[in-house]
Amino acid sequence: MTAVILAAAGSHFFKLDRSSEMYLLFNNAIVFQLLHAILLLWLASIKSPDFWIRSTIISMLLGVLLFCGGLYVLVLFGQSSLTWLIPIGGSLLILGWLNLSISGFKKLGQSD
Repeated sequence: MTAVILAAAGSHFFKLDRSSEMYLLFNNAIVFQLLHAILLLWLASIKSPDFWIRSTIISMLLGVLLFCGGLYVLVLFGQSSLTWLIPIGGSLLILGWLNLSISGFKKLGQSD
């Protein structure tokens, strides 16, 4: 929901130049937030999540918060003391995808 609100605010209130790098960063943050929100909704629907799924959910939640949130702060307020969180958030998103891959490969091995 916040990504949709920010997308609407970005196009109507923030006056971002559509050809600027900041507009591209803002749109990337929105896309990342929306796609990972869908993934998190699906992960939350799993009946009995194992360790890898739970760690995926935690990594993805923190990753989206730090990565997308950091990009929003960078675009709206410029370079700040919080922008160093962006690469940490990106790393947490990568870790979440690795955890999800491990969970999938473990389940694949159990079906034999």
